[in-house]
Amino acid sequence: MPAPGEQVLAAGEVPGYLGPVAALVVAAAVIGYLTARVRVVPIVGFLVAGVLLGPAQLGVVENSETVQAAADIGVILLLFTIGIEFSLERLAQVWAWIAVAGGLQLVLATGTGLLLTLALGGDWRNGVFTGFLISLSSTAIVLKLLGDRRDTSTVRGRLSVAVLISQDLAVVGMVLVVPLLGPSPGEGETGWGSLVRSVLTAVGVVVAVLLVARRVTPPLLDVVARTCLPEVFLLAVVAVCFGTAYLTALAGVSVSLGAFLAGLVVSESQASTHVLAEVLPLQIIFSAVFFVSVGMLLDLGFVMDNAVLVVGAALVVLVAKAMTAGAAAAAARVPARTAAATGLLLAQIGEFSFVLLTVGTAAGLAPAVIALATSTTSAAPTTRTALSMTKPRSRSIPTETKNTALKMICSGSTSARTWVLAWLSLTTRPARKAPSETLTPASAVR
Repeated sequence: MPAPGEQVLAAGEVPGYLGPVAALVVAAAVIGYLTARVRVVPIVGFLVAGVLLGPAQLGVVENSETVQAAADIGVILLLFTIGIEFSLERLAQVWAWIAVAGGLQLVLATGTGLLLTLALGGDWRNGVFTGFLISLSSTAIVLKLLGDRRDTSTVRGRLSVAVLISQDLAVVGMVLVVPLLGPSPGEGETGWGSLVRSVLTAVGVVVAVLLVARRVTPPLLDVVARTCLPEVFLLAVVAVCFGTAYLTALAGVSVSLGAFLAGLVVSESQASTHVLAEVLPLQIIFSAVFFVSVGMLLDLGFVMDNAVLVVGAALVVLVAKAMTAGAAAAAARVPARTAAATGLLLAQIGEFSFVLLTVGTAAGLAPAVIALATSTTSAAPTTRTALSMTKPRSRSIPTETKNTALKMICSGSTSARTWVLAWLSLTTRPARKAPSETLTPASAVR
């Protein structure tokens, strides 16, 4: 019996949400495959699918709350998995980079936005707001590019993640500062006091998660893993991920940072490899939805009407961000080629820029910023070339490892977890021995 008020579909009637969802998934798969065939990262295919299906073009898929929720889940799962791979040991080793390179990048990028706005005749308040917008890079895109090339453990990968962490921490303060840049006087003292309290709260939340959850979560997951029940284990993992993200959001810290912290905590568990294998399929699906949703924000009509402005501004931002991020990386005393690659990795505008737009007072800049952000996001494939220019060729996986993994995958009795682990063994590059480029894996330390 259906619940009161629940709509009952007649025979042959199709749910209204099914068509758009099917179109989104099919378009993402087909266009992603085509871009991969021409040796372009699938992210571009997902963005193109979003542009074509979005409300501003064909209108097949609306930028609804359902799509946005799925996109947010994709970001959460992506940061959760990267937290598992990063581990607390690696975080401790790059803490100085978070403070030095991350802080300097934020200052330089914000200052660049301020100077550009003043040069174009704008006031300093809009300049600071613009600087905030362009100082943030796309966490999801950078981590996806690093993951596709298995570059997370390299110097450029760890440095890029360190800068992204500092940006996530800075978002907390930016969201509170932006309203203070508006024309409403008399609230400055209260607003700045609230800002200080919020920053202190965020720091306290991060410390609490790393201290308390680190003692509780790993033993709990180890106990659940011994039950050998994949369903219960997966539910426990997802509960840790979303539970931590939710609690940090309640405390005023960004959801993405909460998910990353949850991954760091889970990395201390002996079952961290199984956690990654269970979550990876979900992360792949929802991350694709996120990139499609970013493409849906682009209005081709606006871009065509303001092509010179959008292209020119996008080029200026890409060059300025690459230079400022590269300079910040150089301040961390890394080789020049590594600093240049890090600058190119962080050159695009991030998804949190859209969050700032919702609380910004310069509403008239919104269309241009959206087009600019999507344009710089679409330029992410150039990073792949940059990484190829600055990175030695990786060694091939031994033939016996490939054969074993292929037998596991082709076996009809192989479980889903074993399949994913086998797939990881095919796609994961053996760690290089050069101490200057890689860290000892967390699993080896344990």
